[in-house]
Amino acid sequence: MERTQRSQGGPTAGRTAFVLSGGASLGAVQVGMLRALYERGIVPDLICGTSVGALNGAFVAAREQTVATADALGEVWLGLERRDVFPLSPVAGMMGLAGRRDALVSERSLERLIHAHVGVDTFEETRVRST
Repeated sequence: MERTQRSQGGPTAGRTAFVLSGGASLGAVQVGMLRALYERGIVPDLICGTSVGALNGAFVAAREQTVATADALGEVWLGLERRDVFPLSPVAGMMGLAGRRDALVSERSLERLIHAHVGVDTFEETRVRST
């Protein structure tokens, strides 16, 4: 996550972007970084994320930019278990290895998790611009 500002004028002068990277457990670490930024009154004009960072970004973009939002995201992370994101199924795994499926793990659990916690269906519904 980084704070980006342009000081030479133009359409993005003085704007703040939160860039949230991907990488499984980094998603949980981002909660603390978001909380620290919000505690200091730093809020984004733009949120950009990849993989788990995109999920965290969508969660915070859909809500007010406050410490309470970071804490709510932390509660989601504390409640997660591996099976909530990557449910293992021997049958699905074997079908994936045999080339009969696109993946070793079904995307349905992740879809349910997103719908349960993100709170919006489109970028237009968010409070912060997202990319």
